[in-house]
Amino acid sequence: MKIRDVVEAGYGLIDDPATGVSKAAVRQQNLDISNKNIRSNNDAKNANDEANIKNSQAVYSEKRKRVTPTGIPARLLNPTPPIQQVEQQ
Repeated sequence: MKIRDVVEAGYGLIDDPATGVSKAAVRQQNLDISNKNIRSNNDAKNANDEANIKNSQAVYSEKRKRVTPTGIPARLLNPTPPIQQVEQQ
């Protein structure tokens, strides 16, 4: 065993995965695939979040349209009589 073999094996410089392919290249390829998967998952999650937000806004808007009064206003219970005009002679 030569010194070069020991150094290359110890520092991971040997082309283990395939001839002409370094471990760093394989690691980078795996990271690229992983990042693509993460991005696609985030895109799907964002689309779902947007749909949920729109749905909750629509529900809130509908609830605001259907507000029922909480009581009878006092002006309906005690209406003021209309003012009668007195004819002047």
